[in-house]
Amino acid sequence: MTYRSRTAFRVVGALLTGAVLGGTAACTAGGAAGDRSGASARPDATTVAAVQRAATKGAGLNSLSYRVSGKVPGQGAVKGKASFSLRPRVVEMRMTASGGLQEGEFSVRLVRDAVYVGGGEQAAVVLGGKHWLKLAMTDQGAGGFGGMQRQADQDPAAQASLLPGSDDVRKVGEETVDGVRTTHYAGVVDVAKAAKKPTGKRSSGAERRTKVIEQYQELGVSELKLDLWVGPGDRTVKFRQRARATQGPLDISIRFLDVNKPVTVQAPPASDTVDPEAKLKGASRRLG
Repeated sequence: MTYRSRTAFRVVGALLTGAVLGGTAACTAGGAAGDRSGASARPDATTVAAVQRAATKGAGLNSLSYRVSGKVPGQGAVKGKASFSLRPRVVEMRMTASGGLQEGEFSVRLVRDAVYVGGGEQAAVVLGGKHWLKLAMTDQGAGGFGGMQRQADQDPAAQASLLPGSDDVRKVGEETVDGVRTTHYAGVVDVAKAAKKPTGKRSSGAERRTKVIEQYQELGVSELKLDLWVGPGDRTVKFRQRARATQGPLDISIRFLDVNKPVTVQAPPASDTVDPEAKLKGASRRLG
């Protein structure tokens, strides 16, 4: 790999590493999840059931669009919008990072078996005028891109599904979020204990829950403070997660928007994309 290619990996990788941990909107109302002063020794069964209904509804989502903002470890503040679909498996994220090691706008697209990373003009400087870098989903290689697959796989609905397992899940109160009447719930989740809890029969929801627990463990998160705002029809309206990760504090809020609506994501033009894997294969053929 050339010096320019290595530099491209570092620059665009720094823009994106850890940038969409929740899922990935910070205007949080109500009490803090970390305040356990009002928590009882055992969660109220009615509260647990209400949160579980919302988690079950979320587990049934095939697609979701959401706004996200907050702070991520090592990256400062982020804000933007994302959409994903499980079937077909596609993701598109558009984010802005500020106050961290790298600043600027960037995008991530997952299309079939490839992740496309765009860093705008900042990326073009080190990509020979092109704006996108293509990576195979199995690529765990250089320049901070080992986490690309995890980042493209973010699943806010599955992250919210951890709250019913909190030992102190509780109802905070009734609140209005962007004109929607909601009930605010909160709790603290021990990630190690959550990992040991049985997930029941193997299903899409159970597999998604297992994946997000593994993602938190990879980030060095041991305790999650979660807030959930549930609206009509047991639909999640807003979700907030806070934690201390290996690289610093995590505080991300997500405002759920469209659910189960078609999500279409197109790969960037090949003429505007650098594909290091294809270049390496071409070099190998020439050398062979």
